Amino acid sequence: MKLLHPTPAQLATMVQAMAAVVSAEGRMAPVPVELASIAAMQRHLLGQAEPLRARGGALPADLTDALPGPDLRRLAVQLLIILAVVGRRVPAEKVAVVVEAARRLGVEERGVLLLQRASQGQFKRIAFALMKGFVDWWSPSGKAGIRDWMRFMWWMLPQLHGAGTARQHAELAARYAALGSLPEGTFGRALHGFYADNDISLPGQPKSVPWVMHEVYHVLSEYGVKLEAEMLLTAFVGGSLGENCMDQILFGLLSYQTGSPLIGGVVAEGLLDPDSYFAAMARGAAMTANVVQGWDLWAVADMDLQELRAHYGIPPISEHERAVVGGYNGLLTGPGHSTPADWPGIGQGFAQPMAA
Repeated sequence: MKLLHPTPAQLATMVQAMAAVVSAEGRMAPVPVELASIAAMQRHLLGQAEPLRARGGALPADLTDALPGPDLRRLAVQLLIILAVVGRRVPAEKVAVVVEAARRLGVEERGVLLLQRASQGQFKRIAFALMKGFVDWWSPSGKAGIRDWMRFMWWMLPQLHGAGTARQHAELAARYAALGSLPEGTFGRALHGFYADNDISLPGQPKSVPWVMHEVYHVLSEYGVKLEAEMLLTAFVGGSLGENCMDQILFGLLSYQTGSPLIGGVVAEGLLDPDSYFAAMARGAAMTANVVQGWDLWAVADMDLQELRAHYGIPPISEHERAVVGGYNGLLTGPGHSTPADWPGIGQGFAQPMAA
């Protein structure tokens, strides 16, 4: 995600567009988490110490003229997509505003299509689209073929792996195990510790997966594996990515905020803390290294972890944040989590327009 600092006039237009989305152009009452998200977006993603107040109404008439250039327009559409989801429901009225804004700005963003499918409850189609996008991205050619799909499915089904696979990958497993012998404080030792502390099989071991990027992101970002931290991780990873950033961001919001069944098992709902979430996204966007494509884990394994984070431009988190985002993740292996509604208006439909 490419962050920009808009001019005062551009900011005013963007905030008016944000308010138009969360209010469905003045027809629905925004909930507090939506208004808090608009303020947090301005602080963390748009560089505004004093956020503008969001006032409901139609999309600004000067939307196209006020936001020149493809980068600013794409960022605006991406933020509008996010705002259509943060309220724990994805009503068609709000999605329609996002679609119209993208049309006016001439932005083709795949997140808009995913958003439309979410409003229609097409979660299986979303899950498949996200999976296809990932396999295309993972493929050396950029367009997945049958061999890429076979490798991906093998990766996604570690329960099919067994002793035979372990023998074939004994060298790989030994190499990852050796990370545990590196000095304390090194990136490699921390990565090995993450696997051990969370009872995750090392690559090459039975029931393991060979791709380590998710764990690498955990270690670099300092976000743990409790539910709230996993949501922050999706914001961090999304912020660090380019064209496919909305895949990661929408996966996180739909899975952890709206309670949408994108993956098997239990779901979580209502975990969004706007300030922490958009701060995590900004931290990811500040990252200068691409640790997915063309990155060599082994070249930096013995590097001091704090120095590596600084080298990659990752802003530090406070000790308080570090304490909050640690812990156990129950999404896939535990009972899951759903918070009660803490604001009025969920599912209440249309309301009076916001005060001008």
